[in-house]
Amino acid sequence: MRTILLSLLCCFTVSVSALAQTEELSSVFEDANRLYLEQKYDAAAARYESIVANGYENGELYFNLGNAYYKMGKVQYAVLNYERARRFMPEDDDLMVNLQLVNLQLTDKIESLPELFIYRWADALLTLFSLDTMLRMMYILFLLALGAFSYFLFAGSYELRRAALMTGMVCTVLLLIGGANFLIQSYRQANSEYAVVMTDVANIKSAPDKKGNDLFVIHRGLKVQVLDNVNQWYKIRLADGKVGWIPQNEIESI
Repeated sequence: MRTILLSLLCCFTVSVSALAQTEELSSVFEDANRLYLEQKYDAAAARYESIVANGYENGELYFNLGNAYYKMGKVQYAVLNYERARRFMPEDDDLMVNLQLVNLQLTDKIESLPELFIYRWADALLTLFSLDTMLRMMYILFLLALGAFSYFLFAGSYELRRAALMTGMVCTVLLLIGGANFLIQSYRQANSEYAVVMTDVANIKSAPDKKGNDLFVIHRGLKVQVLDNVNQWYKIRLADGKVGWIPQNEIESI
């Protein structure tokens, strides 16, 4: 009994400590927002970064941090944090507008390789909602399907039973589609790594070595796909299909 009480006391202590830390970080976030409104962008960015350093992250935090860096003229940090915010809220209109605005300020204007319209449609559907939003939708569909099938068992008339059965079947189909979409999107995120060029000018090499031939030059703020890494070098691919190697310290993962 004493052991159980001690365990409960420990759990309660941890919960209170976590709650206190959450409230403290919430206060820091509000302070950062105040500093941003006062146009003290350096101080605001430092406050936001301190929250990230404590292991907390969400779309609004990264969005506000990107705004602070954008106001400071640090476009590479703005792109980095906007892209991180995009992982949490891909359907946010304000975020997409700001991301487009900051991309207009980049030196490199990379044209993406053309894709078949069916691939564009499929990608748009897959990324329409964030993973968190999809989980909530799937949970709601599961409850609706469960409720409809339960009602089917106890409905008093044929019409009500038929309506309940059809509703349950539709919710089940949507739930299966959502589950497949969730798995595909999760797999893509787990196996696709992107980064942002942080240095002003980066010479892309033909091999993971300083002595490698220079293939092309890219500049700060450009988003690239990471394909591989060898000895502090990253193999990257641009949107137009160009591939080369860049030192690890010249990019930062999204």
